[in-house]
Parts: sequence; C-alpha cells; structure tokens
Amino acid sequence: MTDSYEPRLIGVIEGCTNPESAELLPDGETFVFGNCRLMVGIPSFRAGAGLVYLKGEAFISRARISPNGEVSLEERALITGLTGTLGCDVVRNDGGPYPKGTVFMVEGGDPVTADGGQTFRTDWESRVLIFDPYRGEILGDIPCGEGSAIAKVFNPVSQANGCALDSAGNLYFTDIPNANPDPDPAAAPPVPPAVYRVPVEAIPGLVAREADAARAVQRVEMPGYVNGATVSPLDDTCWAVSCSMVDPANGGIYHLPPSAFATGVQPPPTHRDLGILDGVGVTRRGTVLASNPLTGDLFAFTADGRELVFQAGPVAMPADFNVAYPTALGGEPAILAPHISVGLEPGSGIVAVLAIEGL
Repeated sequence: MTDSYEPRLIGVIEGCTNPESAELLPDGETFVFGNCRLMVGIPSFRAGAGLVYLKGEAFISRARISPNGEVSLEERALITGLTGTLGCDVVRNDGGPYPKGTVFMVEGGDPVTADGGQTFRTDWESRVLIFDPYRGEILGDIPCGEGSAIAKVFNPVSQANGCALDSAGNLYFTDIPNANPDPDPAAAPPVPPAVYRVPVEAIPGLVAREADAARAVQRVEMPGYVNGATVSPLDDTCWAVSCSMVDPANGGIYHLPPSAFATGVQPPPTHRDLGILDGVGVTRRGTVLASNPLTGDLFAFTADGRELVFQAGPVAMPADFNVAYPTALGGEPAILAPHISVGLEPGSGIVAVLAIEGL
C-alpha cells in the first residue's frame, strides 16, 4: 500500500545550470553542487534526443544552510572550466589520504562537444575530481578514461555518473556508458555499465598514476545500466539504481554488499518497476529513497514496510539527490534535490533543500 507524504521545503538555490548532484559537508551547514552544462538536439547523436556535455562549461558551486534554516548561495563559480560534473560525495572522517570535508566528484563524460557544435570532442578525460570545497582548490584526481590504470584492468570508463564514499573512505562510482549515437535504446553500450569500488588504500596510487594501482579495484556489472550510488549510514554498504529504457528491472534499486563486489555479480533488485531512475539515498532510519526525473517522483521504502511516492517540492526533474542532516533540522533528514533542467536555458535550474522528517 502506498502512503502519502509531503516533504517540507526549507529553501532553494536558483540560477543553477543543469545541477546533477549536491552534498552537505560535515559542518552541517555548507553544501556543494555541480553545474554540469549539457545540451540536446545534435542530429548525429541519437537523432537529437541524447544528452551531450559541453567541454569546459561545467562548474562547481558552494551554498549554505544556516542553523536557523536560511538557504543561500556562497560561491557560484567555486571551480570552473570543467566538463560534465555529476555525482559527488564527501570524506566524513579523518585518517585517510584526504582530510575530513574533502569532496570527490566525478567529471568528464562521453559524448562531449563544444558549445553548440555538431562535432564530438575527444580531448577530455573521465575522472574523479578531488577538491577542497572551502578554498576551491583541486587536490588531485583519479583518471579512469583511456590509458588509465582502471582502464587497463577493466576498460575505459565512458561516463562516470554516481559517486559515494563510505566511512572508511572507500570510493564507489558508476559508469553509465551512453555514448552509442544509435537512437535505438537497445544499441550496445561502448563498455559494460558498472559500479566500481576503489579501496581507500588504492586512491593515492591512482592519483599518482601508478601503473598497477587499480589491482584492488572491483566492479559489479549492471546490465540495465546504472545511475546514482550511495552508501547506507546503517551498515556502510553501497546502493545503486538502474537507468535505461531497456532495463530488465524497469527501474530497480540494488543493494550491493561486499559479496557482490567480490563476485562481480549483480544481485536481484530490492525494488523494481519504478521507471528510469537517477538518484538513490538511505536515511539513518533505514528508509531507502530513489528518484525518477522523467515523472518527477521520489519513492521511499521505510524499514517498517511503508511505501511512499511524492514530489520533490519545486524540483520538476529530481536528479542525483543526496540525503543530508543539516544542523538546522536537529537530527532529522533532508534531501538536497537538484533540478537537472534538461532542455532549459543555462541558469534555469534549482537545487532545493527539502526536509523529510520522520523518514
């Protein structure tokens, strides 16, 4: 049985450009989001219906939720000159190679073009960007495109999309390889869709471009394609959602414990038939959430068996949202929900902060 639920709008950041993912920092007030800058309408790519990223036009913004609940933009252009900034997450504990509060964000993606151009670019690299969100300083990156250590073990990552970190600093990121220009949704992807797990101890070597640094990296192939990823605060395990018109689960939520990465085999979905999904999140109460940007729906499955379907307030196309615990909510959860605003002019997107108290 589906129950009703109404999230409470806390505030909105306006003037965003195709924001894809937002994440709250450990201070409970600051959050960052990427503006990925994309376009549709290139005839040679999926008959004009496919998403194409614009080289060098993406950027990262920083915003704030004050202790009294006021939402404001602090720095619109914190880091500029990027391409296809998508999923992000933050280091939550000290002790790893990067300090608490460091942000990991996937960047790059195929296909890429110049602004308004009809020719695809090859001078880009799929990578995981690592940066200081307060100073706007890039601290390093993990290359995962052609010629990278990860590519030598598996294959070049085509379009890194979801991104998550567990409490130990192990990195999870997804590859949704949408670069086949054929308009047929069943056309073969250039590489297998997959979720990758990068152990924290492998990160320094990958950043340093060490040839054998990817030997401990694992992945789970996802035949129905994969979009967002998260890590549960309850048991530190990965969750991901499928995203394709040819997905055999028709929109599935997947729990990927360590055993799945050890075998490389995708387990059955915990929930299915939710449509083309984008974001996924888990609350401290064990509620599992997923978003469908085409319908505008957010789905929530509580630990006590309730099923909820609701809209993300003013966000018409909820993308790769993240569950957060702002200081202003005193321990209750919120979602940072970007409106990806496909097909709209730059600056037409928003990021909304929505309280989901009780979930």
